[in-house]
Amino acid sequence: MASNKHRSRDWMYKHVDEATGELTKDYKQGLTVFMRFATNQEIPLEQGKMYCPYSSCGNEKFIMVDTIWKHLYTRGFTPGYYIWFSHGEDFESLASTSYQVGEDGYHQFDHDIDNSVEKQGNLHDDPTGTVQMVTDAFRETIETQTDVEEPNSEAKKFFDMLDAAKHPIYDGCGEGHSRLSAATRMMNIKTEYNLSEDCVDAIADFMKEYLPQPNFSPGSYYEIQKLVSALGLPFQMIDVCIDNCMIFWREDANPDACKFCRKPRFQVTSGKSRLPYQRMWYLPITDRLKRLYQSERTAGPMRWHVEHSFDGEISHPSDAEAWRHFQSIYPTFATEHRNVYLGLCTDGFNPFGKIGRKYSLWPVIVTPYNLPPALCMKREFLFLTVLVPGPKHPKRSLDVFLQP
Repeated sequence: MASNKHRSRDWMYKHVDEATGELTKDYKQGLTVFMRFATNQEIPLEQGKMYCPYSSCGNEKFIMVDTIWKHLYTRGFTPGYYIWFSHGEDFESLASTSYQVGEDGYHQFDHDIDNSVEKQGNLHDDPTGTVQMVTDAFRETIETQTDVEEPNSEAKKFFDMLDAAKHPIYDGCGEGHSRLSAATRMMNIKTEYNLSEDCVDAIADFMKEYLPQPNFSPGSYYEIQKLVSALGLPFQMIDVCIDNCMIFWREDANPDACKFCRKPRFQVTSGKSRLPYQRMWYLPITDRLKRLYQSERTAGPMRWHVEHSFDGEISHPSDAEAWRHFQSIYPTFATEHRNVYLGLCTDGFNPFGKIGRKYSLWPVIVTPYNLPPALCMKREFLFLTVLVPGPKHPKRSLDVFLQP
């Protein structure tokens, strides 16, 4: 049963009148309010698509708004979706929401829609959300930089990025189409479709040539990478002992041999560059966790593990006895509600497929369990942090790779 603060949305699960077999009036009116709110967010305004909260889609399918109307009108919502996390809502906006029946018979949220637009800034000034992305990435810099100071290096980086986010890609282009939005979109396409760097080079060159001249479209993968890298999500390559005894990192970064098995770190080559026998890839997690609190859209849900009510059924790790046991062992950690609880998982796979050579690559993924169930298992909150190299199974040496 929904908690008291969710009772105003009971209409979501009163889909059909059992007596008549028709949609209830409350459901029709509530659905109108939901769609008005959800489609007023950045991504639906830009792309005409959003996540579908119909029970079979479960906020996992990213489809056209018209199709979502049909799904919800005929089939109803996914169970327990009282807070619309996947459609721009958080605890703060919910707390300021007043739900009532207006004179016209429609259910109204006094602050929901207006506040969501206000929080995002003027949607017509930033329809792609690129300016908001830059602001979230450099929030600490903005808050510590005063107007009378000469901009420090971080502040200068922020202003450069903001200029790239706001400057039109060419005169007369669509609102929000900037050099940075083009770069982030291209990088996303490269990732989604596993494109090679040469392919991205060709597409970028094609776009720059065919857009009206002069234009500021990035003309190569190098330019795209340079723009996006300024958002500050780096990676590190760390040398590893050939027998997985240790990683050459921090105080052990300089030795030429393993301090345990004494085997050499580098291969014998004829070239000048030194080639290690083995490397791992580390994607620092700290900056990504900071941004969960820097962004207004995720700062509220990061406190969900403390603020939600437990109804007797375990729907999240924070409801379990193991969670409370951990807090009893580390009470100082548990006292600060903003501390991050991370879940870790890993498994090996062969990146070359069944017909390829034998190889075992182990990605290590963490997810913040501070977030509610509707968010913590979503792809954007599953953070790849380590790639354990092959070709052999790491076996008991996996802990060595988790040191960073």
